[in-house]
Amino acid sequence: MRLTVPAVVVLGVLMVVLIRGQRLRGGPAAVAVAFGFQLAHGQAAPAITETCRLVAQLIGRLHL
Repeated sequence: MRLTVPAVVVLGVLMVVLIRGQRLRGGPAAVAVAFGFQLAHGQAAPAITETCRLVAQLIGRLHL
């Protein structure tokens, strides 16, 4: 069985866990989210997307 989870879901869950555990406050979390949106729509978006795809493929090939 293959499970596919979008990176945005994983990162969103990680942000919620960090905020709830009081390791990341609301202000820095908002800045991180805004920075992510800017990266997604900027000139670096294709390179970031390709890197994420390659990392996901690498993780998918691991047999644990």
